[in-house]
This record gives sequence, structure tokens and C-alpha cells, in this order.
Amino acid sequence: METVTCLTWTFYFSLLLLTVPRFASGQDMDECAENTDTCDVDAICQNTASSYRCMCKPGYKGNGHRCSDIDECDSDYNGGCVHECINIPGNYRCTCYDGFMLAEDGHNCFDVNECEVNNGGCQHVCINTMGSYECLCKDGFFLSDNQHTCIHRSEGGMNCMNKAHGCQHICIETPKAGAACECRPGFELAKNKRDCLLTCNHGNGGCHHMCDDTDDGPMCACHQNYMLHSDDKACIDNVGRQRGEKRVADASQETCAINNGGCDRTCKDTSTGVHCSCPAGFTLQADGKTCKGEVKCHNCVIAMLF
Repeated sequence: METVTCLTWTFYFSLLLLTVPRFASGQDMDECAENTDTCDVDAICQNTASSYRCMCKPGYKGNGHRCSDIDECDSDYNGGCVHECINIPGNYRCTCYDGFMLAEDGHNCFDVNECEVNNGGCQHVCINTMGSYECLCKDGFFLSDNQHTCIHRSEGGMNCMNKAHGCQHICIETPKAGAACECRPGFELAKNKRDCLLTCNHGNGGCHHMCDDTDDGPMCACHQNYMLHSDDKACIDNVGRQRGEKRVADASQETCAINNGGCDRTCKDTSTGVHCSCPAGFTLQADGKTCKGEVKCHNCVIAMLF
């Protein structure tokens, strides 16, 4: 009986030695390293002298044992994004509307000059605008329904072919009415049934940051910490500059993002300011901004003979 009792006490004493924390004998147990902690998968485990501490990772909230994602986009600040904010686990990212590109600060958006690549797909003249662009035709031509190619103007024929319809965008031949006008996506047909009114659905309404449709057309506004430029479209910070660019321009310095830099046709930003240029068939005038078409007469000699 004494032998059994001795063996029993020996067993319990050995078990006690295994369960006593190592720090009691001067050896700390690193629960974080041994994965014996109760920290959340989205938390950081920090070992201490006698225990451990759980802290939620950046972008998460909670007590460390239970952590949940913080939606940075779910606030009036919109995560600091001037256009769209997309929440992702533990973080967020900003994106821009079509016709804009993300600035280096990852929050602001800048206009993309579509005319710089393949003339914007325009057959004749490409004009860059805030968030979009438009094609124009030389004298004697008018823009086709695809809004890129140009058709030679004829004096006769159907209404939609001789431009007598007066439609600003698209002319549709109809059996009864003769011609009816339609507008490109993002525009609305005006009350006169010919002109097209810009909306926020096209090129963000020409607005740099925020656009709101009103009865008088798109109204622009700026994100927090920015103010509206005198052109009522571009947004500048409180010291008069557009943030996020490699080269920050003073508010008084011209830029292609504002009113096409004052250029009549093509505008390009340079280190010394804007540079205007004209398409083939046009000549840049002395003011460095206006383009004037060259007058070419192919039938003048024939007309004189008769």
C-alpha cells in the first residue's frame, strides 16, 4: 500500500512540474512563437515578461482577440479619395472616373489628355476637355454619327447629309419627320430638340472632382481641403495649386487642365507652361493660342475661265 501511494505522489508531482509556467523558474513562455496565443488572425501577438498582448493590425479595430476591418470609405471624408473609394481588407484604394488618372498621392485625380494618343481617334481635330474630349471637323466637313470621322458637306441630298438638320450631335433620318436629333451618351436633348446639354454622366460633367446635375447644367464642387478654381471646374488646394503632380503649378500659371490652357486646338503642358499647336491645315497665330485655317481654292482657275 505504501508503494502505491509513493508512486501516485510521484506522478502528480511530475505533472505539476510540466504545468507550472516556465517564468516561475525564470524561463518565459513565448506564446506568440509557439502559437498558443488567442490573438485574432488579423492581430499582432506581442510577447511580454509573464504573458502576451494582442493588438489589431493597422486597418482593423477590436481588442486584439477579435478584430474587424475598418471601412475607411464609410465616412464623409471618403477615405481622402476625390472620386471613388474602394474598401479592401485592412486597407482601401482610390480610383478615378473615366477620363481621369490617379495622381501620385493616390487620392487626387487628374484629367487625361486623350488627344495626345492617336489624336483621340479624331479624323481631323481633337479638343481635350476636363474628363473627356471632342472631335471637330475642318471647314467643308461635318462630324458623322460616330463623333470621330468627318463627312464632306454636300449641298444636296437628304437632310442629314447636307447638315441642314441643325442637330448638334446625331441626326436620324425618319420617314415622316425628315430628320430627328439625338445626343451622345451623357448628354440630354435640349428643349429645341436640336442642341445637346452636358450632364455629369459624360466626362464627370467637365468637373475635376464632384459633379451635380442641376436645371442649369452640371455644377462642380471640390473634395475636402480643396477649393473651386475661378473656371468653376478645376479644384486647387488652399494655397492655389493642384496637389499630387510631379510639378506643382501656381494658380496663376496656365495649365491644359483648365480651359484647355487657353489654346484654340491642341494643348500640352511643359515645364515652362502650356504649349499650343494646330492640326494640319491650320496655322498658329501670333498670340500663340489661336489657330486659323488656310484658305485653299482648287476650283478658282476653272471658275475664272468661265
